[in-house]
Amino acid sequence: MMFGAPTHRLEEYLRMMARVLEIDGQFLYLPGCMIISFDDLSTHTTEVKIVRSVQGVNLGKLKDSHEIYKEVLHDVVPVDEAIVRLDDIIKSKDKFNPWFRVLMMGLASATVAPFAFDGRPIDMPICFLLGSLLGFLQLIVAPKSDVYTNVFEIGAAVLTSFLARAFGSIQGGELFCFSAIAQSSICLILPGYLVLCAALELQSKAIVPGSIRMVYAIIYSLFLGFGITIGTAIYGWIDDNATSSTTCSNTLDSHWNFLFVPAFAFCLTYVNQAKWKQMPVMILIALVGYIVNFFLSKKFPNSTQICNTISAFAVGICANLYSRLRHGVAAAALLPAIFVLVPSGLAATGSLLSGLSTANELTNSTSTVNGTSTVAVSSDSSLDTIVFNVAASMIEIAVGITVGRIEKGNRLRYTHCSHAFSMCFAVEVTP
Repeated sequence: MMFGAPTHRLEEYLRMMARVLEIDGQFLYLPGCMIISFDDLSTHTTEVKIVRSVQGVNLGKLKDSHEIYKEVLHDVVPVDEAIVRLDDIIKSKDKFNPWFRVLMMGLASATVAPFAFDGRPIDMPICFLLGSLLGFLQLIVAPKSDVYTNVFEIGAAVLTSFLARAFGSIQGGELFCFSAIAQSSICLILPGYLVLCAALELQSKAIVPGSIRMVYAIIYSLFLGFGITIGTAIYGWIDDNATSSTTCSNTLDSHWNFLFVPAFAFCLTYVNQAKWKQMPVMILIALVGYIVNFFLSKKFPNSTQICNTISAFAVGICANLYSRLRHGVAAAALLPAIFVLVPSGLAATGSLLSGLSTANELTNSTSTVNGTSTVAVSSDSSLDTIVFNVAASMIEIAVGITVGRIEKGNRLRYTHCSHAFSMCFAVEVTP
């Protein structure tokens, strides 16, 4: 849970380990908590333990802990030695300095802008600035203040969207592209992976954790939508000439995207603290997923579900081949690829910029009722519809990715389960 293991397989991992260690136990996973009961058949008593842990992502430590799990499962190392090694992993410092990760978050925002949000080279320094600001708030400020942690997402969305519209309004909106800056600056806090885990849990019949995580992801997405709306509305109230453009002009040729995707994937692996030897495979898998998505989006321009499903299928195949051939962790290998697919899908739906329409209607309203402004909404949309666009689009994209991963897993099981146990283990245990 601390290092980002696939949540829909945690109970299965523990059941397999209990069988190997000959322990009679039952397990129930809830987000941030694992409830474990140990049964004693001789005395007919049960001991219940509750293990709480903050959900996080650390791809390097995830790989190390998964290797220990496999060694214990196959009786390579004794349990006592495995416990000592796990304690060392938990107590060890992060691989990369937080300040370098802040800069990498800025670089990630700069490199995602061209291929996901039609950003131009002139927009990239501003994207880097706002992305670094987001990284500073997330990695430096939030860990030091529990109060700020509770309002981090909406506060970051308000601040970055306000500054993005301020920069985008320079020279009447002709110098910088507001839409690319606003969307790329918050791409690293989008709850795509959160919704993906929820959908996988629901697919695996883990109703309780899946439902909890899905509801939280929806509310989280609404926070981001409201944050973008509030930030853009505040600047629109300050500046009557604020830009309202939701598209970028003079964009780069789309073939330049293949240069920026590996750079973005590298930044993601660095931010999520992957090992250096893990990075080439992760970047390659992310590039494969984007290439499939890129050409499918030209064939099916109005169907992000098809593009994301097939792209996730390709990513899953590559990750499982890596798992079988190089004995790596498939879940860690495909995580950067998922982060590449989510911004591309959101850009195709345009849901993040729906807050700008709401902001324009709020600031341009002239009628009042009991001292409160009322918004005249067009006949083909409503404020509720606009606000829920972000959450609905996020779920739509994540479900498409989930279907691709499920299909990938099913095909590999049916194909390879007649092989030796070690070959089948790589398919069944690694997600």
